Amino acid sequence: MVRQQLREAQAQLQRIQRARREQIAEAQATLERIREVRPVDVELARAEVLRAQAAVTRAQAELDLAIVRAPQDGQVLKIHTRAGELVGDRGVISLGQTQEMVAVAEVYEVDLSRVRLGQRATVRSKNNAFAEVLRGEVMEVGLEISKQDVLDTDPAARFDARVAEVKILLDRDSSQKVAALTNLTVEVEIESVGGTR
Repeated sequence: MVRQQLREAQAQLQRIQRARREQIAEAQATLERIREVRPVDVELARAEVLRAQAAVTRAQAELDLAIVRAPQDGQVLKIHTRAGELVGDRGVISLGQTQEMVAVAEVYEVDLSRVRLGQRATVRSKNNAFAEVLRGEVMEVGLEISKQDVLDTDPAARFDARVAEVKILLDRDSSQKVAALTNLTVEVEIESVGGTR
């Protein structure tokens, strides 16, 4: 019986030793695999992260190019290019700051000496596009004298007249009345310094 127990104990010891050797061999194989693969896996993962970052950067750049942002606040006056179309010479949109409308008057060069910044002015529609008389003041007197752009319907009018552009900033109420009207032909009357015209 002692021999039997001794044999069983020896068999048990051999099984335990064999299992331990197998565990050690397996652990060594795993260690070898980790030693060999780990730097490769790290480099592979690093390369994948760099590729993903580059893809994100490219996608952000494409998104930035796809979004149209206005350089300033304003009213869209006309859309020149729709989604999917190639942008032409006129750009994507015409944008205007209609909350403060400006009338541009052509003033004869001989009359420029009587025009000053801040002078009051009235603006009327030449073609009855609006009924009200608009009010404003001279905000800019042009420095360049050029040939008259606006042609008069009067056959006796001087078509070779020399003029400078004078910009009239309309007051808030007047600007609101004509905010939807741009590039109209208007008549401007600038009050003289003493209040007479």
